[in-house]
Amino acid sequence: MRHVLSGLAVVCAAAGCSSATVAPQKSLRLADAGIVATAPAGYCVDPAASDAGAGFVIMAPCATLGVGDAAPDVLGVATLQVGAADSGAVIGSEDDLASFLASDAGAALLSADGDAQVITVNETVKEENTVTVQFTDNGAPPLAGLGAEEWRAFTDINGRLVTVAVRGLAVSPLSDESGAWLLDLIITGLVGTGDGQPRA
Repeated sequence: MRHVLSGLAVVCAAAGCSSATVAPQKSLRLADAGIVATAPAGYCVDPAASDAGAGFVIMAPCATLGVGDAAPDVLGVATLQVGAADSGAVIGSEDDLASFLASDAGAALLSADGDAQVITVNETVKEENTVTVQFTDNGAPPLAGLGAEEWRAFTDINGRLVTVAVRGLAVSPLSDESGAWLLDLIITGLVGTGDGQPRA
């Protein structure tokens, strides 16, 4: 556990995570989007690495951010990106989005470099207003030290497309169950403040 936490701390440092001058917090309000992102138990939002104005949030175990909380059982890093107004594209199009993500064009979208050849889509799951995809990314990770397995979800909140991504460490990958579980916790913590309801 200790070496995994140390590895996560290195990943977090590469992302520009909080120093002692900017304390981690449990939630972040994205005022322009009318969305609040709340981290699950054992995780914190890092305000230094996040950018509320750009709709970007990063979450990591609080213990890696200088907070004395006990480490959670599942260790990973989550990122959230909120799209522009009226960017929502999931509600009513769940089947089409799931099919797209399983295609070569979808694989290119999932790749940070747009290279479909480095992406292997392992599973897509669709439900009302949410499509999730689990894939292996053999390209460069978004942050040094993260693993190749990613769980990503697309959902609409307040008319905006919200993308949530979860990865474990290269030295301690998340299992299928733990990755999906952590992704679901992150999604559950998203609330549209316009109507006070989550994922509406």
